[in-house]
Amino acid sequence: MIPLRSNRNFILWLTCLFLTGGIFFFAPLAKAQVQFQLTHEVSAKVTVRGNDYVKARKKAVSQAFQQALEQGLRSWIGDEKFDADRKSFNRLLNQADHYVQSYRFIDAVDDPIEKTSAVALEVTLFPDALGKSLSRIGVVAGPENLKNVVILISETSITSGDSELFWDTVPISETSLVQSFNEAGVNVIPREAIRNVVPEETVLSGVGGDMRDAVQIGLKMGADIVILGNAVSNAVKSRPDTEKSTIQTNLSVRVVSALKSTMVAAKSDFATAQSDDLLAGELEAFGEVSRKISDFLLSSLNFYWEAKASPEQQVPYETPRPVAPALPLGDL
Repeated sequence: MIPLRSNRNFILWLTCLFLTGGIFFFAPLAKAQVQFQLTHEVSAKVTVRGNDYVKARKKAVSQAFQQALEQGLRSWIGDEKFDADRKSFNRLLNQADHYVQSYRFIDAVDDPIEKTSAVALEVTLFPDALGKSLSRIGVVAGPENLKNVVILISETSITSGDSELFWDTVPISETSLVQSFNEAGVNVIPREAIRNVVPEETVLSGVGGDMRDAVQIGLKMGADIVILGNAVSNAVKSRPDTEKSTIQTNLSVRVVSALKSTMVAAKSDFATAQSDDLLAGELEAFGEVSRKISDFLLSSLNFYWEAKASPEQQVPYETPRPVAPALPLGDL
């Protein structure tokens, strides 16, 4: 774990940057500038006619779905392409509920004075359904970032203090995992981009095993695969015939599919290294255990993606209907 504000560890940070060939910071940034957003917060207000608040609320929800879908489409294909063929996309917007995977009410207010019904929703889109419809109207460019990966590791290191905030560090193990994934052609969303969107508490909760928060990280970042884990290094007692210290590192990760809300894989492993310098030994040991883990993860994810794309493993497609908890009648 590399605190950025420490002079000593800043040298270590530069070492990690050199080892990754700059991939960790620059390649993901180039690819992740445009992200297909799965989850959107939207709101709508409609006028109540004939004192029918139930019908008005349904209309407000429908309009909110349309807003979420338009935002999703614009993030998928870009504003210019959307505006150039607005007529075709309007047909999709008129059936917006077909592309909503789930939603929840943030707020719902019926105003008997102004005769209005207003809702605020968090809407999660269904990318597979949307992709099929876009293909039918000739839009072939898809959101390749759905194969993006989020990798976040909470690391405890013997060469740095334990008081650093999660976002103020760059874990050695996380850096090594990102390097392996990028070298394999898998785009990893950069840590700084996630920091600007996801609260630290959500990340730590997800790292701690909360499936719901792990899923939320993926949905907010427009990535199906979320890899969260813990890493730790320890100095093992040195042999009496040598001045070198033995460093042992342990790394445990879980892989979650944000779209399916399921566990894809999990793996724990360790590595050791001997060095007369703790920092050098830790770099070597973390690098080795990360390579072991990344080999397993890449194999598991390739199988996951191939199975998902294989025609013989797909069932006849049916558009799912969005689900959300019903509001009590007293709220109507």
